[in-house]
Amino acid sequence: MQSPYVVPDFVQELLAVSSSGVTAIIQKLSSLLSLPVLVVDPFYQVLFFSTGNEAVDEIVIIPDNEQEFSSVFNCQISTVDTIKNGVAHPITVNSKKLGFLILSWNDAGLDARRYEEVLSYASSLCALQMQKSLEIKREKQKFKEAFLFDLLYGNIKQKEDIIEYGEIWGWDFHVPHTVIVFSSKEEDHFFTNKQMINTLLQIVEKELIMQNVKPIAMVKHQQVITMFPQADTNHDVDRGKLQAFTETILKNAAKLAGELEIACGIGKRYTNPAELFRSYQEAKIALELGILLEISTPMFADLGLERILYKHDLQDLIEFHNHTLGSLLEYDKKHDGYLFVTLEALVANQFDIGKTAAASFLHRNTLRYRVKKIEDILDVKLDDLHVRLNILAAFKIRQLRKIGNEGC
Repeated sequence: MQSPYVVPDFVQELLAVSSSGVTAIIQKLSSLLSLPVLVVDPFYQVLFFSTGNEAVDEIVIIPDNEQEFSSVFNCQISTVDTIKNGVAHPITVNSKKLGFLILSWNDAGLDARRYEEVLSYASSLCALQMQKSLEIKREKQKFKEAFLFDLLYGNIKQKEDIIEYGEIWGWDFHVPHTVIVFSSKEEDHFFTNKQMINTLLQIVEKELIMQNVKPIAMVKHQQVITMFPQADTNHDVDRGKLQAFTETILKNAAKLAGELEIACGIGKRYTNPAELFRSYQEAKIALELGILLEISTPMFADLGLERILYKHDLQDLIEFHNHTLGSLLEYDKKHDGYLFVTLEALVANQFDIGKTAAASFLHRNTLRYRVKKIEDILDVKLDDLHVRLNILAAFKIRQLRKIGNEGC
């Protein structure tokens, strides 16, 4: 069957708008075909949409099969409310896939192949524009990343200089900022997939834009680093916005990462941009402690004793742990006992006998007997505040496995 659309009829009109960018190309294509048109990245995240992005915030593209597509293929476009049919064509430059150009419609009986030629031509125009944009972005990114590197490592000392440089990229460093770090939970899988970490960067930038924030974000050491503005005078409101933003990023990243778990760390808020290097170091510590302590959105400001212990000399920590709890561990080992677990339950319940007995399914008298036995073995009194603090610190060391494992 001969195509009802003769490609040369489209060439002039598409070519005429192509220099204005991908949005202009797909808007013209949508007008010519009377169908919605969108462009997605290789992970099917929407980059451009012919009728506005509000309709495709939750879009998922479902190909008909799992093969690497070299030409047109059928797909389904799933949003929150609907599932539509579509036909897609890859957008490639020098065999590198930049994304897909997709037509969407409601008619299940529509023949996808009739659009193959025009999609192929429009995809080639999109590829040229996307490649140009990537090259320009890379050039700008070099200077931007050099500035951000100096900022994050404290190489720029004057607040005024940072504010002036920030204005070049539309960043307002008059307001306080907080540094957030995103990375993989797996140490041996630190985003070896470049596309994955770049996609995470896109997710962060997109969410910042949706919140009317000019994105400050970069990739460094296989981590995505961003700075979140906190202009509200009410710190509780700022904290809520910060946590909501971080949770949104983790949720959206989880959809793409599959089995690869994403973690984050949040530094403290700084009014002076010359001190943001501190927030960056704090965010990295919060990231690692969050993984160890299984906290989904760890804020450095909330980590008290843990962050002090984390920075302390490892051998000192092991010796302190063994001095504080070692004799009880040895006793349980020799007698196949349960006193260490009992002490752990006491710590978890703030040394409250009633709460501990209920949580451990023990009679109060049985628990009191065990407490007396623990005190005898450790040669301490558990109602002494200093003793309790030492035991709590020892258990924190134990909980931070990377710090305490060798001696525990």
